[in-house]
Amino acid sequence: MRRTKAEASETRESILDAAEIAFLTKGVSKTSLNEIAERAGVTRGAIYFHFRDKPAIYNAIIDRIKFPQEDLIDEVSRNDSINPIDVLEKSACASLSRFAEDEHQQRVMTIITLRCEYVDDFSQMILRLREAHDSMLDLFTRMLYVARSRDMLCEDWEPEDGARVLVCVVGGILHEWLNSAKNFDLNALGTRLILSQTKSFRKDSRQLMS
Repeated sequence: MRRTKAEASETRESILDAAEIAFLTKGVSKTSLNEIAERAGVTRGAIYFHFRDKPAIYNAIIDRIKFPQEDLIDEVSRNDSINPIDVLEKSACASLSRFAEDEHQQRVMTIITLRCEYVDDFSQMILRLREAHDSMLDLFTRMLYVARSRDMLCEDWEPEDGARVLVCVVGGILHEWLNSAKNFDLNALGTRLILSQTKSFRKDSRQLMS
């Protein structure tokens, strides 16, 4: 009996679910297609019906989530505050908060950042993450230039430098949280770091601290 589209889709998702857990547990390079098939309860043939090879499975797993950087960019686009620094602050905090609650996103980002070596067939697979990083950096820079044009940015900061530092704060706290096996409160500490950084961007920050 021929499988329905729904059954085929269900099998495909079960393969991705199994591969995601296997990659998270053993790492991408140490996980075989046989292990994925066994965990998913399917044959190797079923895997090859849906995916050309392990890199194709890896790509499909990544395609099921939105990167935190992409989520943050979308959050900025939804914020209509006239103060660009307020937009960056609220958007970064909101993005971190959502990441802290999204276990699927956490699993996939752990695989991307800690469980895969980007060599050979996997060397091109980091491109989407780099593009997301570069887009976030460009957006932060443009927002801080707007803040400067509205006389809101502290003279101590160049927009490019401020954007780079904020990217490091957001990316650094996410990586440290995953690398430390989530042994601190990401939402609480991340929010404090972001608020501290954006406070330094504000033109009146030195008066507030004096």
